[in-house]
Amino acid sequence: MQVAQQIRNVVSGLGSGQHKKQCPECQNNRSGKNKKDRPLSIKIDTTGVKYRCHHCDMEGGWDHSNDLDFDLPMMPPAPRGENFPLSYAEPFNVEPFDECDSTAIAYLRSRHVADEVIKSHTILGTYRFNGKVVPAVGFPYKEGGVTSAVKWRSADKEKRFSQENVCEDFFNLDTYVDGNDVLICEGELDALAWMSVDLPDNLTILSIPNGAPAKVRDGKIDPKDDNKFRYIWRAKRQLDSASRIILNTDADEPGKALQEEIIRRVGSTKIWTIDLGGHKDASEAVGAKGSAYLEGQLEYCERLPTIGLYGAEEFVDSFVDLYENGQMKGASTGFSSLDKYIQLPPGMLTVVTGFPSSGKSDLVDQICINLAKSYNWKTVYCSFEKPPELHMAQLAQKVIDRPFFDGPSTRMSTEERDFAAEWIKENFMFMDSRRDGPNDIDGILSVASAAVMRMGCRILVIDPYNHIKLNHSLRETDAISDMLTSVQRFARDHDCHVFFIAHPTKMSPDRRSEKKVIATGHDIAGSAAWFAKADLGMTVWRHQRDEEPPECHIWKIRWSWIGKHGVCPLHFDAVTGRWHDFSPAFDDYDWSFE
Repeated sequence: MQVAQQIRNVVSGLGSGQHKKQCPECQNNRSGKNKKDRPLSIKIDTTGVKYRCHHCDMEGGWDHSNDLDFDLPMMPPAPRGENFPLSYAEPFNVEPFDECDSTAIAYLRSRHVADEVIKSHTILGTYRFNGKVVPAVGFPYKEGGVTSAVKWRSADKEKRFSQENVCEDFFNLDTYVDGNDVLICEGELDALAWMSVDLPDNLTILSIPNGAPAKVRDGKIDPKDDNKFRYIWRAKRQLDSASRIILNTDADEPGKALQEEIIRRVGSTKIWTIDLGGHKDASEAVGAKGSAYLEGQLEYCERLPTIGLYGAEEFVDSFVDLYENGQMKGASTGFSSLDKYIQLPPGMLTVVTGFPSSGKSDLVDQICINLAKSYNWKTVYCSFEKPPELHMAQLAQKVIDRPFFDGPSTRMSTEERDFAAEWIKENFMFMDSRRDGPNDIDGILSVASAAVMRMGCRILVIDPYNHIKLNHSLRETDAISDMLTSVQRFARDHDCHVFFIAHPTKMSPDRRSEKKVIATGHDIAGSAAWFAKADLGMTVWRHQRDEEPPECHIWKIRWSWIGKHGVCPLHFDAVTGRWHDFSPAFDDYDWSFE
């Protein structure tokens, strides 16, 4: 089949907007992890179709006005049954039942959706899926009482899906009342099944607008798919207002991954979960055991075990998993030599110290870049000593491996600059202390929580400690201890790794070696808690005359499975601020840009 026709086949199942797909031209020539990439960008609007592959540079398109034989759904809107209102704002009425309505209604009833819920939360009619018009159910997504988008599902065994406009919010979010509990389902049909049973008045049923993700704890989510979680950020006000957030995702691996990511982004404090006794979803549970069973399970939903005392039975599954699979491994730092000493698990705190100009901030930046490349982990910075634009310039130097500013070395080109800017925009967020950025730990963690919800950040960097306003009602040692406890709790609740950079106190030289003593967590001003509460601790050390390579000293390892004490030499490029392994080449990552 010719490539042009293959692309037409791809486009025929899409609606208006921007899309990412696999490229039929170069897909078969790719291997490994790149095989699953979607480099083909497709833009569809009322004028026509444009496409370009960012891997093989194939591009093209066509004008709808000159392509009358091309069947593009949704532009104009696909034909519907005569009973189907062209204006979504018109009231829905299932009477009289015609053939298509009867088919759709029968399908919804088979999924245990009550007639009153059908009338209030669905649109019935026909819809064209890839050129075939069949009875279908529409799920309207509303904003301010007006339908902004509709998801369509065929009412047959083929399970055809399509949508008109982008569904950006939770399904049924429009009905939420401040202060209500929220129950989040994985699909619209599950939400409708819940709405069809006897529920408390203070409970709002929601559904996510897209499918469950792949496993995300280990960072394997496609960065192009991260926008799939925008609906969480868009519902921040409602979720903050909710008394409880109850999760009812499917009892399969994608459902568990979805639950995991919602908990990480929202935080575990208000999260409750429902056990449907092995049934895949709410519809299946009602079909097997009736609506009373579903109502009863709501009464027995359980809070996440985040605080308090718990019986050992709650940890048996994790206990067995630990025996069979071993301890969870941390993420690679991106340096093969440093990986021999430390790994970086989510949910932990790394304290980094070193004397001024030792390169500790540059090393943390480099590690964050490496984590973004290898795991798609995004970072939010609270950097008090760097304006965000200057910080971006320093990150860009590491991304491109050329200086940002004019100097003795050739600076990056404007094309390289623009590539770096786009990459940084996709992977980093910044708190700006010059404007409205917070300067106390509660404010910092609140903004960081928003970054987790909005962008899915997996890393928080606080740099440096001495700019943070402490609780002056406490002694300094107690205030620092409380601050670090709050940071640890944030890391655990959001499954993030936190880098906390702190300067050591002024230290005297070792008279025998005429070199300064290597600082550790015990040498950071204010409190011994810097050492005690760090999960990992490291010091960046550069020799005064640079006759020897700089070193990373590992002085704290809470768990043996995440590393060991030791000293790791590294290369430091003073021109770009980029760190490298001391002997092997830094990386083989393809930084090519279009």
